[in-house]
Amino acid sequence: MRYLIIALLLILFSPAPQLLALTMDEAVQTALQNHQRIEQFRADADQSRAAVGTSRAAFLPSVDLSYDYSKSDQDPFLFGTETSTLAIGASLNLFNGLTDLHNYRAAKQRATAANYQLQGIIADIVLETRQAYIEVLRADRSVTTAAEGVQLLERQKRDADLQLKYGVIARNDLLRVEVELSSARQDLLQAEGKLQITRSQLERMLGKRLPGAEQLIEEDIGNLLASDKAATGNYRQQLLDQRSELNYLRHLVEASALDRQASKGGFLPSVELSARHEEYGDSLSPNGRENNFDDDNRLMLSANWNLFNGFASSNSVSAAEARRRSLAAQLRYTEASLLLQLETTLQNSRIAKGRLLEAKTGVTQAEENYRVTENRFAQQQATTVDLLDAQFLLTNARNLQLNARYDLYLSSALLLRVVESVRKITTN
Repeated sequence: MRYLIIALLLILFSPAPQLLALTMDEAVQTALQNHQRIEQFRADADQSRAAVGTSRAAFLPSVDLSYDYSKSDQDPFLFGTETSTLAIGASLNLFNGLTDLHNYRAAKQRATAANYQLQGIIADIVLETRQAYIEVLRADRSVTTAAEGVQLLERQKRDADLQLKYGVIARNDLLRVEVELSSARQDLLQAEGKLQITRSQLERMLGKRLPGAEQLIEEDIGNLLASDKAATGNYRQQLLDQRSELNYLRHLVEASALDRQASKGGFLPSVELSARHEEYGDSLSPNGRENNFDDDNRLMLSANWNLFNGFASSNSVSAAEARRRSLAAQLRYTEASLLLQLETTLQNSRIAKGRLLEAKTGVTQAEENYRVTENRFAQQQATTVDLLDAQFLLTNARNLQLNARYDLYLSSALLLRVVESVRKITTN
């Protein structure tokens, strides 16, 4: 008895288990940490930054160290049968038609473009995660709605069984209720299956399994982005300024223009300054001679001007210009497509908001209609068909409200992506 009392006290005073909960922002952060596409495009960005360092090397001197040794049976030039040369030299390009400068600037533009491409991929993953999260919420609520429909029909079936027993209704009325109940149970099974599918899709985005007891937290609908017409102008400017795809293409257009300028450098002369120190020896060691009169120091300035290279330079200029025109056309097309996407998203958001307002009224009316019809049915003033119709209207109204609500959430998530809002989540 004493042990039983202790066990009861432990149960009573032990802390209640906390439910596992996952917010949308936490889901997004988890997806960004585990998604392999981010690593792929981050590596591309790193490669572009390394290319900037490679192009910068053209502005620095090149230093070379060389050593030559030879041994022969004959000495026709009276230099000895063994000769060695140790040389160190440095060269610096003074001018090559500004090709190096334009190549360096083009590499910087491509590195910046790669960073914007990475940001675009991150924004896509954020959107996909939010969409998957919202669909789980929708599916979970659909299960609840379907279960409520089954409960209503089970209650109707119990009432119909009693009424058939006392001869109040005909058997075909009971059969109608049973058919509707069977259909509602099938809808519930389908809703439960859809919930499992959507949870699996979210788990794929997160890169990990969700505990069965984990609950998703629904964002306050008041925190969604505004979709009124007054905000359209701001959204348009925000899209044009911040959208990663547009900035990516703008920098590629600029890089192609710089490539064209770099290709034009082939029409201009190049000037190079070099210095070289050489030491000669008559053995393996360059210092093997008795004196160093044979040491040599040279300072050279050379200029070169290619007069004809088979039109390679002019073809390079034409190719770079064609690339620039292609990217510029792609930029204009992308701008127009994204602006249309913005208008469509805003319109869909306004429609979803209007549908939600109407659906709330519809649910209130359908609940009242079902209550009245159920009372009339209990007083034998309404038929089984009337009650089934009222139940169908109620379930349908709840589904319309549910879909309008989560369509509004989806529209807001897409709007965040379209304008690439400052609310977007980035990763290190």
